[in-house]
Amino acid sequence: MVLDSVNAAGTGRSLAESDFRLICLNGFGDGWNHYAHSMCWFDGRIFVGTSRANFAALRLAGERPGINPWPIECPKDLYDLDRRAQIWEYTPATDTWRLAFRSPVVHGNNGRDDVPSYIGFRGMAVIQADGDPKPCLYVSAWSPHTAHSPDVLRSEDGVTFRPIKRPKFGPAVRTCRALELFDGRVHLSPTGSGTSKGFIQDIGSEAIVYANADLTQETWVAASEEGFGNPDNATVFELAQFDGHLYGGTVNPATGTEVWKTRGGTPPYRWTKVYDRGAGRGRNNEGSGAMCEFKGALYIGCGIINGGFHRSAGIGPAAAELIRVWPDDSWDLIVGDPRSTEQGLKFPLSGLGAGFDSLFNGYIWRLCEHDGWLYAGTYCWLNLLPYMAINAWPEDMVTLIRRWGLEELVSRQGGSELWRTPDGVHWEAVTRNGFGNKYNWGIRNIVSTPHGLFVATANPFGPKIALKRNGEWEYVPNPRGGCEVWLGQPGGNPA
Repeated sequence: MVLDSVNAAGTGRSLAESDFRLICLNGFGDGWNHYAHSMCWFDGRIFVGTSRANFAALRLAGERPGINPWPIECPKDLYDLDRRAQIWEYTPATDTWRLAFRSPVVHGNNGRDDVPSYIGFRGMAVIQADGDPKPCLYVSAWSPHTAHSPDVLRSEDGVTFRPIKRPKFGPAVRTCRALELFDGRVHLSPTGSGTSKGFIQDIGSEAIVYANADLTQETWVAASEEGFGNPDNATVFELAQFDGHLYGGTVNPATGTEVWKTRGGTPPYRWTKVYDRGAGRGRNNEGSGAMCEFKGALYIGCGIINGGFHRSAGIGPAAAELIRVWPDDSWDLIVGDPRSTEQGLKFPLSGLGAGFDSLFNGYIWRLCEHDGWLYAGTYCWLNLLPYMAINAWPEDMVTLIRRWGLEELVSRQGGSELWRTPDGVHWEAVTRNGFGNKYNWGIRNIVSTPHGLFVATANPFGPKIALKRNGEWEYVPNPRGGCEVWLGQPGGNPA
C-alpha cells in the first residue's frame, strides 16, 4: 500500500529512502565498531555509543552450531583486539564527527592490565535528576566479566564522562540498558549476565527494576520484586512511560513475555499485569524489546531473543510481532500471527504477518515517532544464511529457501528493514535492504531531532568478511562492514 506523504489530518511529511543520506559508514572508520548500540540527541548534537567486536567475542566464546565458516575473520586471542567502547558526537551545523569518549582499561580479575572497563554502551537518555544543575547525558555500559560491574556514565557537556554510583549489582551482572525518569526517580534494570564461560546478552541475573531520585548518591532501591513475582521472568528488558504509568517488559523463556505497569509511589511500587504468555503467542514472543507511545497507545515489539532463535532454550526460529496496548490494558495485534487469546480472536490489523511478512525479521528492534509518523526498525538474520548448514533445518524451510534461491534472496532482501505508519495500522516500507547495504542487519536506534530522523545500524560484518571465490572461502576487507548512521530529512539526499 502506498501512503500519502502528508496526512490530511495534519500529520507531517513522511520520509522515504531517498530522503536519507549516509553520514557515518564503516564503524566511524573502524570496522570493529559493530553496533551503534545507543544513540541520543543532547545539547544540539547526536551522540552514538558503540559496542565493539561483537562477532569476534561470540566466536571466541564458542562458535555457534551450524555456522561455518565464521562470517568474519577473528584473532585467536580476544585481547589482540581493541575492545574499548566508544562514544561519538555529531554536530549537524558542521557535518562533523568527534570521538567524545573511549573506555579506559583496568586491571582485570584475569591478571591483565589491558581489560576494557566497557566493551559497549547499550543505553542513553537525557535526564535531569535531583542534584543535576541541568539536563545531563546518561549512558548505561556493558562491562566484560573480567572487569568490574557495569556503570552508568554521566556528562553535563558531552565532553567529560564520569561514572555515577551504581546499584549494588550481583557479580554476574554485566550490563544494563534502559534508563527511564519517572515519578521523580531514574529507573534501570540489568539486562545481561556473564561468567568466565560466556555472556548472555539479553538475560540478566537479576530481574529487578532499580530506582534512585538523586544520582549523585548511592541510594538505589528495588522498585519491583524479583521478576514481578514470577521466577520465570528472567529479565526486565525494556522500560517506557505511557498514560501516567511506568511499563516494564520481560524476557520469559518458559511461557512468553509479560508486560507490567505501575503508577509509582513509594518503592517497591505496586505493579499490575497488562498481559502475559507472550500476548497469547507463548514462547515465540519470549521478550519485549521496543516500546513507544504513539497517538494514545503504547506499541511493543515482541519476539525471541538471540535474533529470533533461542537455541539453548529450544525456542524458534520465529519472526517478531508488534502489539498495541491501550490505557485500559486491552491490546491489538498489529503485525503478527492470527490467534485466539484471552481477549478474543486477534488478527494483524495491518494485514502483515510476523516480521512484516518476512520470517527473517527476528526483532522489531526500535520504534520512534517523528513528525507525526511511527517508524519501526527490524533485525534481519538473512545474511547468516550463506554460512549456515541449512540441510539440517525443517524440510519446509529448506524447500522455500531453495525455491527462492539463496544468492538471489540475500542480494535482494539482505539487510534490515525500516517501516513507517501515520496511524499504527497502515504500514509502508522505507527500506527493505538496510539502505542498500545488506550487511546492515539491524536498525539498532532511531532518534527524532529538530534536524531530522537519525537511524543507526548494527553491522558486525567487518573488518574482513568470509566470501566464497572459486569454490573456496577466504577473508577479504569489507568497506561496508561496521555500524552506519543515516540522517533522514525531506529532500535530504539530493543525489
